[in-house]
Amino acid sequence: MKIRHHTLQIQTSGAPEFIDITDQVRAAVTATEIKNGSVAITSQHTTAAIRINENEHGFQEDWKELIAKFAPANAYYRHNDGSIRTENIDCDDDRCTKNGHSHCQHMLLGTSETLPVMAGKLKLGRWQRIFLVELCSPRTREVVLTIIGE
Repeated sequence: MKIRHHTLQIQTSGAPEFIDITDQVRAAVTATEIKNGSVAITSQHTTAAIRINENEHGFQEDWKELIAKFAPANAYYRHNDGSIRTENIDCDDDRCTKNGHSHCQHMLLGTSETLPVMAGKLKLGRWQRIFLVELCSPRTREVVLTIIGE
């Protein structure tokens, strides 16, 4: 059994944003020479999710409208309220202190996906693509791949 790790650095440009990372994940899996196993794809952030869906513009626009209804950016969030929030503050700008909606949206989406590796290839359905979903603001994001198998 082999275990390999690989980290992707992804630059985002805004939110909400779908960034297709399928080809980067596929290349990392191929480079390991693992023939059969799985790959876990994990965001290292609480405001950027990993999801699998199709790369279709209409769906992405529909999703943006839907997620904004569940956790709108302009709603009141205790997370954004400087008079009560005292935890996990490491910067003074709005991307760190006014992103309660991004955290709530992330809870609906999730941090990771796991996919099979078969015959040395990432196994995806016909329309499936892997996305890093930026929910907060432009920055560099880290996605860790853990590839396990033989």
